[in-house]
Amino acid sequence: MTPETLSTPPHVDVPTVPAPVDCMPSLVAAGQVAPVVTVDYYGGTAWVVTDMDLVRQALTDRRLSKDIELTPEWMRVPGVMLGSQPRADVARTMVMSEGREHDRIRRLHQRIFTPRDTARWGARLEVLAAELLDALAAEPGEVNLVEHYTYPLPLAFICEMLGLPPEMHGQMRRATDDIIYSPDQAVRTAGVGALAGAVAGWASNPEPLRDGLITGLLHAVDGDEAITLDEVVTWTVGLVMAGYESTASLISAGILEAMRCEPGRRPGTEAEIDAWIDETLRIHPPFPHATWRFATEDVDLGGYLVPKGAPVQINVAAANRCPHNGSTGTFDPAAGRPHISFGLGHHYCLGAPMARQEARIALSAFLARFPRARLSDTTEVRWQSEWMTRRINVLPVVLTDRARPRNPDRPGR
Repeated sequence: MTPETLSTPPHVDVPTVPAPVDCMPSLVAAGQVAPVVTVDYYGGTAWVVTDMDLVRQALTDRRLSKDIELTPEWMRVPGVMLGSQPRADVARTMVMSEGREHDRIRRLHQRIFTPRDTARWGARLEVLAAELLDALAAEPGEVNLVEHYTYPLPLAFICEMLGLPPEMHGQMRRATDDIIYSPDQAVRTAGVGALAGAVAGWASNPEPLRDGLITGLLHAVDGDEAITLDEVVTWTVGLVMAGYESTASLISAGILEAMRCEPGRRPGTEAEIDAWIDETLRIHPPFPHATWRFATEDVDLGGYLVPKGAPVQINVAAANRCPHNGSTGTFDPAAGRPHISFGLGHHYCLGAPMARQEARIALSAFLARFPRARLSDTTEVRWQSEWMTRRINVLPVVLTDRARPRNPDRPGR
C-alpha cells in the first residue's frame, strides 16, 4: 500500500499531565477506538499503537527507532522525559539509543544485572523487607503501605545498589517524586537538575559513597571500554528513575490485588506468587506507555499511516487488555495471559529479572507477616498518573483485625 491509500488514525484525548487521578480508564478506552490513534502532546501530535498484534510489530520494527537524535525539537520540553534526556553528544542512554551505541551501553549494563548478582541481591532484599515489616508491625491502626513499605523497600535497595548511604535516601525520593509526578513544569525541571546535580557531585567526589554501582562505573572510566563521567551521571539517573519508581509501583499494585481477596485466596506458593506478579504487570503496568520511538520512513501499521519523523508511543495498558489477544481487564493470575510490560525485542527491559525478584520478595514477605491484613473501610486507595507513569500513592491497609475485648465472665478458648 502507498501512503495515499493508508488510513489516518483517529484522534483521542488522554491525560498527559501528572494529576491525582487514575489514567487507566482513558488509556484502555483509547485502545477501543482504533488499533492506532493520535494524541495531542505538548503542542504536537503523537502516534499511539494500542492493538497487541500491531504493538508486537512496532516493538520489533527497526524503522521505528529509539535514537535520541531523531527527537523533534518541539518534544524537548524541560522536565518531561525527552526534555530531561541529555544531548546525544553529551551522553546516550540505553533506552534512547540504537545500533552500536545501544549494544555497547547494554553490554556494560549487563555486567550489573547478571543472574549471580540478581541472586546475591535477593538475599539482601529479604533482610530489608524483614526490617521494614518489623517497623510496620509497631504502627498502630491503619497504615499507608506506600509510605511504610512499598516505596521504602525498592528505594533502600536501589540506594544500596548505587552505594548511597541511608542519609541520602530522602533526597532520592524527593527528586524522583518531583520529576515524575509534579504537575508544575518548573518543579519537574528543578527535580531533574537536582538529581543530576547530586549524582554529578558524587561522581566528582565519591568519598561519601560506599562500594556500589556508582563507584564501579567510576572505576570503569579508565577501563578497557571507555565510559565518560557524563555517562556515569546519565546512566545512574536513569537507573534511579526506571528501577526504583517502576518497581515500587508494581509492588503496590500487587499488594492491592491481594488485599482485594479473602486471605484464603491470596497467593502462597512460589508459583502462585510468580503468576500473581505477572498478572499485576499485565493489569497494572507501572509504565502504561513505553518510551518513545520515531519513524525513520513512512510506516504501514495495520493499514494506518505513521509518517516519517512521527513520534510513536506503545499503549502498553491497552495492548495488555486487548480482546483480540484473548485478554480482559479482569485480574486472573490462573489464566496466564501474556503481557508486554517489559517490552519486546532488542529493547526488552534488562532489569526485568531484578524487578520480578523485588516484587516477589516484597509480596511474599508481606503476606507471610500479615496474613489477615485488609484494605481500610474508611480511606480510599488513591492514584497518581499521566499517560507514561502510574502509581498508587495511598494504599490504606489495616494490618490485623483488632481483637474484640474478651468477656471475663466467659471462659477463654
